[in-house]
Amino acid sequence: MTTTHEHFTKVTENYLATRDKLEKAAARLQRLQEQRAATLQSRRDAGQRWRQLFKEGDGAAGKEVRNLQAEESTLASEVEQLDELIGELKPHVDELRHWAGELRQQHVHALRTTRREVAARRLSDALDAVFNKPEGQELLQALALRATSLNAEVIEDSVFMAGLGFDAHESAMSGFMAKIAAADRAAITREVKRRKKALIADAAGQRLARLEGSASFEGDLASPIAALLCER
Repeated sequence: MTTTHEHFTKVTENYLATRDKLEKAAARLQRLQEQRAATLQSRRDAGQRWRQLFKEGDGAAGKEVRNLQAEESTLASEVEQLDELIGELKPHVDELRHWAGELRQQHVHALRTTRREVAARRLSDALDAVFNKPEGQELLQALALRATSLNAEVIEDSVFMAGLGFDAHESAMSGFMAKIAAADRAAITREVKRRKKALIADAAGQRLARLEGSASFEGDLASPIAALLCER
């Protein structure tokens, strides 16, 4: 495991630990909020019931009225206590949600960085393995041979040369390269280098297209961890 992968693992562990705390705190907050809503409704029901009985009894405060009044008062006190608990817990949940969001971003960024490093190392190892074989050396020789003609191809490319301001057949004149400005020679050299890279890219790209969808990361690098509802 590389240093980058170790960093990704550590960041992911920190993210999951914070998210676990958030999940538990958010569940507790939701339970308290639901309990408050139910208690508040019970208080209202008790209040409405004793008032109805008081009215029906023409002002007589019987035992049931007294019990309902006591229940309403007790439930009102419970609502106040629940409000206090919710008020203390909600900022803590908000803070955990903030840090979970920060750590999730770090998790996703570290995942992308680690994937790039793993893919680059695998490509480097694969290229070394290929080019250390006779077939790989033959491929390099073939590419080198093909590249030897690129300088002439660029100079004979009337469209490219016209873009530099030359006439269609001007580049075919004897001693042409020795007569042109350094800036034009540099532009031709850059184009030759670009076409050399394109040789390899085209050769690999045609075969790479056949593998699209079949190559993927596995294990902890397969995908980012899905966010929980409480993180949003």
